[in-house]
Amino acid sequence: MKKLVSLLILLSFVFTLIGQEQLIKEIPEEELVTISRETNFVAAIKAIEYLSLDFAGKNILNTSNFNQPIGIPIKGLQWKDALDLIIGFHDLVLEERPASFVIKDAEVIIDESGQEVEIDERVTASTRQVRISAIFFKADKALTREVGIDWSTLLGGEVDATVAMNTTSNLSSDILGASLTKNFQTGDITIDLETLLSIVEANQKGTIVARPSISVISKKKGFIQVGQDFSVKTLDEAGNTTEQFFETGIIMEVTPQVLTEDNREAIYLTVQVEKSSAIPGDVSTIIDKSKSNTEVLLFNGEETVIGGLYDQDIKTGRGGIPILKDLPWWFFGLKYLFGYETKSVNVREMIVILKAELIDHVDNRKKLSKPTEQQIEIERQDMKKAEKLFMKD
Repeated sequence: MKKLVSLLILLSFVFTLIGQEQLIKEIPEEELVTISRETNFVAAIKAIEYLSLDFAGKNILNTSNFNQPIGIPIKGLQWKDALDLIIGFHDLVLEERPASFVIKDAEVIIDESGQEVEIDERVTASTRQVRISAIFFKADKALTREVGIDWSTLLGGEVDATVAMNTTSNLSSDILGASLTKNFQTGDITIDLETLLSIVEANQKGTIVARPSISVISKKKGFIQVGQDFSVKTLDEAGNTTEQFFETGIIMEVTPQVLTEDNREAIYLTVQVEKSSAIPGDVSTIIDKSKSNTEVLLFNGEETVIGGLYDQDIKTGRGGIPILKDLPWWFFGLKYLFGYETKSVNVREMIVILKAELIDHVDNRKKLSKPTEQQIEIERQDMKKAEKLFMKD
Protein backbone atom coordinates (compact mmCIF):
# COMPACT_ATOMS: atom_id res chain seq x y z
CA MET A 1 0.00 0.00 0.00
CA LYS A 2 2.83 2.40 0.88
CA LYS A 3 4.53 1.65 -2.44
CA LEU A 4 1.31 2.49 -4.30
CA VAL A 5 0.95 5.83 -2.48
CA SER A 6 4.61 6.67 -3.16
CA LEU A 7 4.17 5.80 -6.82
CA LEU A 8 1.10 8.09 -7.12
CA ILE A 9 2.95 10.98 -5.47
CA LEU A 10 5.92 10.46 -7.80
CA LEU A 11 3.66 10.41 -10.88
CA SER A 12 1.86 13.61 -9.80
CA PHE A 13 5.22 15.31 -9.27
CA VAL A 14 6.41 14.25 -12.74
CA PHE A 15 3.18 15.47 -14.38
CA THR A 16 3.54 18.82 -12.57
CA LEU A 17 7.08 19.24 -13.89
CA ILE A 18 5.94 18.35 -17.40
CA GLY A 19 3.10 20.88 -17.16
CA GLN A 20 5.48 23.60 -15.94
CA GLU A 21 7.92 22.79 -18.77
CA GLN A 22 5.08 23.14 -21.29
CA LEU A 23 4.10 26.52 -19.82
CA ILE A 24 7.69 27.69 -20.03
CA LYS A 25 7.91 26.61 -23.66
CA GLU A 26 4.87 28.77 -24.48
CA ILE A 27 6.92 31.93 -23.78
CA PRO A 28 9.12 32.90 -26.79
CA GLU A 29 12.82 32.93 -26.08
CA GLU A 30 13.01 36.52 -27.33
CA GLU A 31 10.97 37.65 -24.29
CA LEU A 32 13.16 35.88 -21.73
CA VAL A 33 15.74 37.84 -19.78
CA THR A 34 18.66 36.83 -17.53
CA ILE A 35 20.19 39.38 -15.15
CA SER A 36 22.80 38.92 -12.44
CA ARG A 37 22.00 39.87 -8.85
CA GLU A 38 24.97 42.30 -8.84
CA THR A 39 23.49 44.34 -11.73
CA ASN A 40 22.65 47.92 -10.85
CA PHE A 41 18.93 48.67 -10.68
CA VAL A 42 19.07 51.40 -13.35
CA ALA A 43 21.01 49.17 -15.75
CA ALA A 44 18.61 46.26 -15.17
CA ILE A 45 15.57 48.43 -15.89
CA LYS A 46 17.25 49.77 -19.03
CA ALA A 47 17.81 46.21 -20.26
CA ILE A 48 14.17 45.27 -19.61
CA GLU A 49 13.04 48.48 -21.35
CA TYR A 50 14.42 47.25 -24.68
CA LEU A 51 12.13 44.21 -24.50
CA SER A 52 9.23 46.31 -23.28
CA LEU A 53 9.54 48.57 -26.33
CA ASP A 54 9.75 45.60 -28.69
CA PHE A 55 6.87 43.50 -27.31
CA ALA A 56 4.59 46.06 -25.57
CA GLY A 57 5.51 49.33 -27.30
CA LYS A 58 6.02 51.02 -23.91
CA ASN A 59 9.05 52.72 -22.41
CA ILE A 60 9.90 52.51 -18.71
CA LEU A 61 10.22 55.77 -16.76
CA ASN A 62 12.17 55.36 -13.52
CA THR A 63 11.25 58.15 -11.09
CA SER A 64 12.36 56.30 -7.95
CA ASN A 65 15.42 57.18 -5.89
CA PHE A 66 16.63 53.56 -5.68
CA ASN A 67 20.08 53.05 -7.24
CA GLN A 68 21.51 49.83 -5.77
CA PRO A 69 22.11 46.29 -7.12
CA ILE A 70 18.86 44.41 -7.71
CA GLY A 71 19.95 41.76 -5.18
CA ILE A 72 17.98 38.92 -6.77
CA PRO A 73 19.05 36.69 -9.68
CA ILE A 74 16.86 36.68 -12.80
CA LYS A 75 17.37 33.59 -14.96
CA GLY A 76 15.30 32.85 -18.07
CA LEU A 77 12.29 34.86 -16.88
CA GLN A 78 9.74 36.66 -19.05
CA TRP A 79 10.61 40.40 -19.09
CA LYS A 80 7.31 41.60 -17.52
CA ASP A 81 7.54 38.99 -14.76
CA ALA A 82 11.15 40.01 -14.16
CA LEU A 83 10.09 43.66 -13.92
CA ASP A 84 7.31 42.84 -11.43
CA LEU A 85 9.69 40.68 -9.39
CA ILE A 86 12.36 43.37 -9.10
CA ILE A 87 9.80 46.09 -8.28
CA GLY A 88 8.11 43.94 -5.62
CA PHE A 89 11.43 42.84 -4.11
CA HIS A 90 12.39 46.44 -3.37
CA ASP A 91 8.89 47.62 -2.32
CA LEU A 92 8.57 50.04 -5.21
CA VAL A 93 5.40 50.97 -7.12
CA LEU A 94 4.86 50.13 -10.82
CA GLU A 95 2.17 52.15 -12.60
CA GLU A 96 1.11 51.10 -16.10
CA ARG A 97 -0.02 53.86 -18.45
CA PRO A 98 -1.23 53.73 -22.07
CA ALA A 99 2.25 54.46 -23.43
CA SER A 100 4.65 53.65 -20.61
CA PHE A 101 5.47 51.96 -17.30
CA VAL A 102 6.31 54.34 -14.44
CA ILE A 103 8.40 53.22 -11.44
CA LYS A 104 7.82 55.22 -8.26
CA ASP A 105 8.90 55.14 -4.64
CA ALA A 106 6.35 53.81 -2.16
CA GLU A 107 4.43 56.66 -0.52
CA VAL A 108 5.24 57.18 3.16
CA ILE A 109 3.99 59.38 5.97
CA ILE A 110 5.77 60.67 9.07
CA ASP A 111 4.26 59.60 12.40
CA GLU A 112 4.41 61.54 15.68
CA SER A 113 7.80 60.04 16.57
CA GLY A 114 9.29 61.18 13.26
CA GLN A 115 9.49 57.70 11.77
CA GLU A 116 8.47 56.89 8.20
CA VAL A 117 5.36 54.73 7.94
CA GLU A 118 4.05 53.30 4.68
CA ILE A 119 0.58 54.45 3.68
CA ASP A 120 -1.99 51.69 3.92
CA GLU A 121 -3.00 50.97 0.34
CA ARG A 122 -5.44 48.16 1.15
CA VAL A 123 -8.90 48.57 -0.29
CA THR A 124 -11.87 47.36 1.76
CA ALA A 125 -15.65 47.46 1.37
CA SER A 126 -15.74 50.66 3.44
CA THR A 127 -13.19 52.51 1.29
CA ARG A 128 -14.71 55.72 -0.06
CA GLN A 129 -14.81 56.66 -3.73
CA VAL A 130 -14.83 60.10 -5.34
CA ARG A 131 -16.33 61.08 -8.68
CA ILE A 132 -14.31 63.74 -10.50
CA SER A 133 -16.19 65.60 -13.24
CA ALA A 134 -14.25 68.02 -15.43
CA ILE A 135 -15.02 70.55 -18.14
CA PHE A 136 -12.18 71.62 -20.44
CA PHE A 137 -13.28 74.97 -21.85
CA LYS A 138 -11.20 76.96 -24.34
CA ALA A 139 -12.12 80.66 -24.40
CA ASP A 140 -10.85 83.61 -26.45
CA LYS A 141 -8.83 86.17 -24.54
CA ALA A 142 -11.22 88.83 -25.90
CA LEU A 143 -13.92 87.24 -23.73
CA THR A 144 -12.09 88.45 -20.63
CA ARG A 145 -12.14 92.05 -21.90
CA GLU A 146 -15.81 91.92 -22.86
CA VAL A 147 -17.16 89.97 -19.91
CA GLY A 148 -15.32 90.04 -16.60
CA ILE A 149 -15.89 86.49 -15.30
CA ASP A 150 -14.62 85.92 -11.77
CA TRP A 151 -13.98 82.18 -11.73
CA SER A 152 -13.04 82.25 -8.04
CA THR A 153 -16.72 82.90 -7.22
CA LEU A 154 -17.86 79.60 -8.75
CA LEU A 155 -20.15 77.94 -6.21
CA GLY A 156 -23.10 75.61 -6.64
CA GLY A 157 -22.91 75.81 -10.42
CA GLU A 158 -23.16 79.65 -10.46
CA VAL A 159 -20.50 82.26 -11.18
CA ASP A 160 -20.27 86.06 -10.90
CA ALA A 161 -19.42 88.35 -13.82
CA THR A 162 -19.38 92.03 -14.75
CA VAL A 163 -21.17 93.24 -17.90
CA ALA A 164 -21.77 96.79 -19.15
CA MET A 165 -25.52 97.54 -18.96
CA ASN A 166 -25.51 99.78 -22.05
CA THR A 167 -23.71 97.26 -24.23
CA THR A 168 -24.53 96.61 -27.88
CA SER A 169 -22.68 93.29 -28.06
CA ASN A 170 -24.80 90.22 -28.72
CA LEU A 171 -22.74 88.20 -26.24
CA SER A 172 -23.16 90.68 -23.39
CA SER A 173 -26.88 91.12 -24.16
CA ASP A 174 -27.46 87.36 -24.10
CA ILE A 175 -25.58 87.00 -20.81
CA LEU A 176 -27.55 89.86 -19.25
CA GLY A 177 -30.82 88.32 -20.37
CA ALA A 178 -29.95 84.92 -18.89
CA SER A 179 -28.44 86.18 -15.63
CA LEU A 180 -30.04 85.11 -12.35
CA THR A 181 -29.37 88.37 -10.46
CA LYS A 182 -28.40 91.86 -11.67
CA ASN A 183 -26.98 95.02 -10.12
CA PHE A 184 -27.84 97.87 -12.54
CA GLN A 185 -25.46 100.30 -10.83
CA THR A 186 -22.26 98.24 -11.03
CA GLY A 187 -23.13 95.75 -13.78
CA ASP A 188 -22.42 92.79 -11.49
CA ILE A 189 -24.45 89.68 -12.34
CA THR A 190 -24.75 86.04 -11.29
CA ILE A 191 -25.33 83.42 -13.98
CA ASP A 192 -25.62 79.65 -14.18
CA LEU A 193 -22.36 78.06 -15.38
CA GLU A 194 -23.93 75.77 -18.00
CA THR A 195 -25.95 78.69 -19.39
CA LEU A 196 -22.84 80.88 -19.57
CA LEU A 197 -20.85 78.24 -21.46
CA SER A 198 -23.72 77.66 -23.90
CA ILE A 199 -24.00 81.40 -24.64
CA VAL A 200 -20.24 81.75 -25.14
CA GLU A 201 -20.23 78.79 -27.55
CA ALA A 202 -23.24 80.17 -29.46
CA ASN A 203 -21.39 83.48 -29.96
CA GLN A 204 -18.21 81.65 -31.06
CA LYS A 205 -16.14 83.10 -28.24
CA GLY A 206 -15.16 79.72 -26.85
CA THR A 207 -15.78 75.99 -27.08
CA ILE A 208 -16.00 73.01 -24.75
CA VAL A 209 -13.15 70.68 -25.67
CA ALA A 210 -14.03 67.72 -23.43
CA ARG A 211 -16.24 66.66 -20.53
CA PRO A 212 -14.46 63.69 -18.93
CA SER A 213 -15.68 62.06 -15.73
CA ILE A 214 -13.90 59.45 -13.63
CA SER A 215 -14.53 57.64 -10.34
CA VAL A 216 -11.43 57.16 -8.17
CA ILE A 217 -10.87 55.26 -4.94
CA SER A 218 -9.58 57.39 -2.07
CA LYS A 219 -5.76 57.71 -2.10
CA LYS A 220 -5.58 56.21 -5.60
CA LYS A 221 -4.62 58.03 -8.79
CA GLY A 222 -6.96 58.68 -11.70
CA PHE A 223 -5.65 59.41 -15.18
CA ILE A 224 -7.49 61.05 -18.11
CA GLN A 225 -5.99 61.78 -21.53
CA VAL A 226 -7.78 63.45 -24.43
CA GLY A 227 -5.24 63.35 -27.24
CA GLN A 228 -2.76 60.96 -28.79
CA ASP A 229 0.65 59.42 -28.21
CA PHE A 230 3.57 59.94 -30.57
CA SER A 231 6.88 58.15 -30.80
CA VAL A 232 10.47 59.19 -31.42
CA LYS A 233 13.00 56.74 -32.82
CA THR A 234 16.53 56.90 -31.40
CA LEU A 235 19.68 54.81 -31.49
CA ASP A 236 21.03 53.18 -28.35
CA GLU A 237 24.69 52.59 -27.50
CA ALA A 238 24.69 49.32 -29.45
CA GLY A 239 23.33 51.00 -32.57
CA ASN A 240 19.89 49.44 -32.27
CA THR A 241 16.84 51.52 -33.16
CA THR A 242 14.50 52.09 -30.20
CA GLU A 243 11.13 53.79 -30.19
CA GLN A 244 10.13 55.99 -27.27
CA PHE A 245 6.51 57.04 -26.78
CA PHE A 246 5.24 60.34 -25.33
CA GLU A 247 1.75 61.33 -24.22
CA THR A 248 0.30 64.57 -25.59
CA GLY A 249 -3.05 66.32 -25.61
CA ILE A 250 -5.12 67.28 -22.61
CA ILE A 251 -3.86 65.18 -19.70
CA MET A 252 -5.21 65.24 -16.16
CA GLU A 253 -4.02 63.27 -13.13
CA VAL A 254 -6.11 63.42 -9.95
CA THR A 255 -5.50 61.86 -6.54
CA PRO A 256 -8.41 62.37 -4.11
CA GLN A 257 -8.30 61.55 -0.42
CA VAL A 258 -11.42 61.49 1.74
CA LEU A 259 -10.78 63.11 5.14
CA THR A 260 -13.11 62.48 8.10
CA GLU A 261 -13.04 64.68 11.19
CA ASP A 262 -15.81 65.13 13.79
CA ASN A 263 -18.39 63.46 11.52
CA ARG A 264 -17.41 65.88 8.73
CA GLU A 265 -16.13 64.70 5.38
CA ALA A 266 -13.89 66.66 3.04
CA ILE A 267 -12.00 65.82 -0.14
CA TYR A 268 -8.28 66.59 -0.34
CA LEU A 269 -7.60 66.74 -4.08
CA THR A 270 -4.22 66.78 -5.81
CA VAL A 271 -4.56 67.78 -9.47
CA GLN A 272 -2.07 67.98 -12.32
CA VAL A 273 -3.31 69.34 -15.65
CA GLU A 274 -1.26 69.41 -18.83
CA LYS A 275 -1.95 70.68 -22.33
CA SER A 276 0.70 69.61 -24.82
CA SER A 277 1.24 69.04 -28.52
CA ALA A 278 4.10 67.64 -30.61
CA ILE A 279 5.66 69.67 -33.42
CA PRO A 280 7.93 67.51 -35.64
CA GLY A 281 11.09 69.27 -36.80
CA ASP A 282 13.98 68.56 -39.14
CA VAL A 283 16.42 67.87 -36.31
CA SER A 284 14.23 67.05 -33.32
CA THR A 285 10.60 67.00 -32.21
CA ILE A 286 9.42 69.96 -30.13
CA ILE A 287 6.81 69.40 -27.42
CA ASP A 288 4.77 72.53 -26.73
CA LYS A 289 3.52 72.12 -23.17
CA SER A 290 1.51 74.09 -20.60
CA LYS A 291 1.29 72.50 -17.17
CA SER A 292 -0.41 73.34 -13.88
CA ASN A 293 -0.40 71.67 -10.43
CA THR A 294 -2.61 72.41 -7.46
CA GLU A 295 -3.80 70.97 -4.15
CA VAL A 296 -7.25 71.94 -2.89
CA LEU A 297 -9.62 70.99 -0.06
CA LEU A 298 -13.25 70.68 -1.17
CA PHE A 299 -16.52 69.70 0.42
CA ASN A 300 -18.86 67.22 -1.26
CA GLY A 301 -20.09 68.68 -4.57
CA GLU A 302 -17.83 71.76 -4.57
CA GLU A 303 -16.16 73.04 -7.74
CA THR A 304 -12.75 74.51 -8.37
CA VAL A 305 -11.20 76.15 -11.44
CA ILE A 306 -7.73 75.90 -12.98
CA GLY A 307 -6.77 78.54 -15.56
CA GLY A 308 -3.75 80.17 -17.13
CA LEU A 309 -3.09 77.55 -19.82
CA TYR A 310 -2.71 79.77 -22.91
CA ASP A 311 -2.02 78.94 -26.54
CA GLN A 312 -1.95 80.90 -29.80
CA ASP A 313 -3.91 80.16 -32.95
CA ILE A 314 -2.03 81.79 -35.84
CA LYS A 315 -3.79 82.06 -39.20
CA THR A 316 -2.16 83.34 -42.38
CA GLY A 317 -3.72 84.19 -45.74
CA ARG A 318 -3.86 86.70 -48.59
CA GLY A 319 -6.10 89.68 -49.10
CA GLY A 320 -6.65 92.00 -52.04
CA ILE A 321 -8.36 91.98 -55.43
CA PRO A 322 -9.73 88.55 -56.32
CA ILE A 323 -7.87 86.58 -59.02
CA LEU A 324 -5.15 89.28 -59.37
CA LYS A 325 -3.88 88.70 -55.83
CA ASP A 326 -3.34 84.98 -56.55
CA LEU A 327 -1.39 85.34 -59.81
CA PRO A 328 2.05 83.60 -60.02
CA TRP A 329 5.02 85.69 -58.88
CA TRP A 330 6.58 85.56 -62.36
CA PHE A 331 3.50 87.20 -63.97
CA PHE A 332 4.94 90.76 -63.95
CA GLY A 333 4.78 90.76 -60.16
CA LEU A 334 1.10 91.77 -60.23
CA LYS A 335 0.30 89.63 -57.16
CA TYR A 336 2.40 92.06 -55.05
CA LEU A 337 0.60 95.10 -56.44
CA PHE A 338 -2.95 93.81 -56.01
CA GLY A 339 -2.56 91.61 -52.90
CA TYR A 340 -1.02 91.44 -49.48
CA GLU A 341 -0.30 88.86 -46.79
CA THR A 342 -2.61 88.65 -43.76
CA LYS A 343 -1.80 87.25 -40.35
CA SER A 344 -4.10 86.99 -37.35
CA VAL A 345 -3.13 85.83 -33.87
CA ASN A 346 -5.89 84.58 -31.58
CA VAL A 347 -4.85 83.95 -27.96
CA ARG A 348 -7.00 81.35 -26.21
CA GLU A 349 -7.06 80.21 -22.59
CA MET A 350 -7.80 76.67 -21.43
CA ILE A 351 -10.04 76.77 -18.36
CA VAL A 352 -10.48 73.53 -16.41
CA ILE A 353 -13.52 73.29 -14.13
CA LEU A 354 -13.41 70.40 -11.64
CA LYS A 355 -16.18 69.08 -9.41
CA ALA A 356 -15.62 66.48 -6.68
CA GLU A 357 -18.48 64.36 -5.35
CA LEU A 358 -18.48 61.57 -2.79
CA ILE A 359 -19.97 58.28 -3.97
CA ASP A 360 -22.27 56.36 -1.63
CA HIS A 361 -20.93 53.37 0.26
CA VAL A 362 -21.22 49.96 -1.36
CA ASP A 363 -24.00 48.95 1.06
CA ASN A 364 -26.09 52.01 0.20
CA ARG A 365 -25.68 51.45 -3.54
CA LYS A 366 -26.60 47.79 -3.12
CA LYS A 367 -29.72 48.76 -1.20
CA LEU A 368 -30.78 51.29 -3.84
CA SER A 369 -30.33 48.72 -6.61
CA LYS A 370 -33.15 46.61 -5.13
CA PRO A 371 -36.85 47.09 -5.95
CA THR A 372 -38.78 49.70 -3.96
CA GLU A 373 -40.73 47.05 -2.01
CA GLN A 374 -37.50 45.44 -0.78
CA GLN A 375 -36.04 48.84 0.14
CA ILE A 376 -39.10 49.61 2.27
CA GLU A 377 -38.88 46.20 3.96
CA ILE A 378 -35.17 46.74 4.73
CA GLU A 379 -35.97 50.14 6.26
CA ARG A 380 -38.68 48.55 8.43
CA GLN A 381 -36.31 45.87 9.64
CA ASP A 382 -33.69 48.50 10.49
CA MET A 383 -36.31 50.49 12.43
CA LYS A 384 -37.37 47.38 14.38
CA LYS A 385 -33.74 46.64 15.28
CA ALA A 386 -33.26 50.24 16.47
CA GLU A 387 -36.48 50.04 18.61
CA LYS A 388 -35.35 46.79 20.23
CA LEU A 389 -31.96 48.29 21.10
CA PHE A 390 -33.67 51.42 22.45
CA MET A 391 -36.09 49.41 24.64
CA LYS A 392 -33.24 47.20 25.86
CA ASP A 393 -31.22 50.22 26.98
